[in-house]
Amino acid sequence: MKTTLNRIDAFVILVILILLIGILSTYFNWGWVSVVFSITLPLLFIVNVLVGIYGAFKRKYFCLIGAVCYLLIFHVIYTFSNASTYKSIDDIRILSFNTRGFSYNYNGENTRPNLIRFIDTLQADIVVLQESNFPITRKFQDYPYNFNDLRLKKGKSLLSIYSKYPIVHSGYIDFPNTRNNAIYTDIVVHNDTIRLYNVHLQSHQLNKSALQIDNDTYKNLFQKVSHTFQIQVEQSEMIRNHRDSTSYKTILCGDFNTPQYALPYRILKQDLSDSFLEKGHGLGTTYNLKGFPLRLDYILTDQSIEILNHENFNVNLSDHEPVLVTIKL
Repeated sequence: MKTTLNRIDAFVILVILILLIGILSTYFNWGWVSVVFSITLPLLFIVNVLVGIYGAFKRKYFCLIGAVCYLLIFHVIYTFSNASTYKSIDDIRILSFNTRGFSYNYNGENTRPNLIRFIDTLQADIVVLQESNFPITRKFQDYPYNFNDLRLKKGKSLLSIYSKYPIVHSGYIDFPNTRNNAIYTDIVVHNDTIRLYNVHLQSHQLNKSALQIDNDTYKNLFQKVSHTFQIQVEQSEMIRNHRDSTSYKTILCGDFNTPQYALPYRILKQDLSDSFLEKGHGLGTTYNLKGFPLRLDYILTDQSIEILNHENFNVNLSDHEPVLVTIKL
């Protein structure tokens, strides 16, 4: 009996240590190790909760260390809505959506008409699109102001910002040696000016060929994931440095291609508010990785901006799901 208990305690300690290492990985660039932990941290937390319940019954309170440390650093993985139901004319609705180029063929269906109809129906005040399609979006009604990253010769994936409010300045943040990019606009809203960024960080692009199970491919996969993670960190630092140069209130929207437990997200968020953590509900899933829910798409706002509501949509019109946020300056 004594040996069995010792083995259980050893397992408990191992589980706690793995979670603590995972938490540390969110502060450092450990390549593919950080990526793996950023995806699995919610599962490790759940395991540590079960371990904590076991420890409470057995009066072995050290079993609670992992779960407590997680809760001290992160919000829980599931949030309950505390969105405001009060509406006013000063409310601003922002939609961020990776539309996958408005592809005709997604999951074997012609989703383009439904995607266009969905965006029109929401009637957001500002529409922020990654992997956009200018021949389609230029036909949007009710958006007299827009900025599109139309630099096809540079091989950049198209980013778009459409606004009902005047855009007085715009520009690019060029990520080197990649199709990914970021753009920004200064928008005058109710006699105030905000700087809004549309961000599309590097993708891991883990397609089927990259996941073949053999030693050589696995070595390449780890190298590929580590390399992409390093690029994401560098891109995040570029955006952060650019944001530090403005005195305007800032909003970061986009497809970060990284979970909220990863270093690139931490670099971008810092002193900003995450709309989902403030007013979201549920898991906040925006991307499905082989059945595993991930939150890769975000709207981060200056803390002086009031977040009134955050909505996620399960519309299955692209490989990402849209995010709609209501704010008040």
